[in-house]
Amino acid sequence: MPADSNPFYIKLSHSLLAIVLILLIMYLGQSILIPLSFAGLLAIILIGPSDYFEKQGIPRGIAAVIALLLALTVGVVILYFISSQVISFKNDLPVLGTQLSAAVTDLENWAKHKFNISSGNMRQFINSASSQTLSHTTTLIGSTFSTLSNTFIYLVLIPIYTFLLLLYRKLVVQFFIGSFSEHHTDRVKDILAKTRRVIKGYIVGLFIEMLIVAVMNCAGFFILGVKYALLLGVIAALLNLIPYLGIFTACLLSMLVTFTTNTPSTVLGVAVVLIIVHIIDSNILLPKVVGSKVKINALATILGVLLGSALWGIPGMFLAIPIIAILKVIFDGVDSLSPWGLLLGDDSSATAQPRQAANTNWQNTFKRKLRKK
Repeated sequence: MPADSNPFYIKLSHSLLAIVLILLIMYLGQSILIPLSFAGLLAIILIGPSDYFEKQGIPRGIAAVIALLLALTVGVVILYFISSQVISFKNDLPVLGTQLSAAVTDLENWAKHKFNISSGNMRQFINSASSQTLSHTTTLIGSTFSTLSNTFIYLVLIPIYTFLLLLYRKLVVQFFIGSFSEHHTDRVKDILAKTRRVIKGYIVGLFIEMLIVAVMNCAGFFILGVKYALLLGVIAALLNLIPYLGIFTACLLSMLVTFTTNTPSTVLGVAVVLIIVHIIDSNILLPKVVGSKVKINALATILGVLLGSALWGIPGMFLAIPIIAILKVIFDGVDSLSPWGLLLGDDSSATAQPRQAANTNWQNTFKRKLRKK
């Protein structure tokens, strides 16, 4: 029986089964797949520098090491800057705790006089909220230590994986080409080349966008007189990499820290700065700097980020969009998977496909007429 004659529910069951198996493998193998995914993205970016060094007569292994060392130098500088700010923030944590307790007391007195709430009821409510917050904080601290330990492991594994991927990149390409029949060779090469262009352009553009957003955040916070302007500006720029959800987390974190060190008007100013920067980023920076490399609709983006968080935690939230972009390139390049690519794309790509199909049909008709003549 031909594959096209299978009933719809059989095709759907096969697709759902494949999705479940893939998600199960991703969840169970996250300790291997997370650093390998980051290494794959980094290797895609470093292919260009590595090729350049090879053209200068440098052996492939040494060229890969040089390209990796350049990337690690940039990463170490960024981590040193962030860690120095975090250490300064950590030293002031006791003062922040005292100021937060004083702010809670002021809030209690204001609510008691404004709404005539008794001190006993207000204290009971605050104690209940504090106990719940402490419980969540304990869980958060445990997960934070777990994340830090995993981060240390990833910092060791990612450079090793990246070097090996750069060293054996031709073997990886030959593996993908050899996994399909010979008449699909050109299409596989085209998909691999397009994947490299899309991911490289997206990550480089995203890095430039992050730098611009960090500069704007820090400038706005410095003007407002925020104490931890550099740290909060950089953290907000990093969280901005998480689509749609990152801006809310950045606002809450920045406003909470500012509330313990500045006046309420400054807290409001921090929220205004972040919102204005986010509007500029969404309407100017993303279209101009990142460009239209990844055309993914908002629904697929949000679901991808949430699914990435459920499977891989915080790393999954950052890896969600590049992985979806790679999947879309694959789906668009395979005829049987094109509906999935259409589901992930935006309205412009959805309207472009019928137009491209019509152009293809017109060209085929024109060629047939020429043959008859």
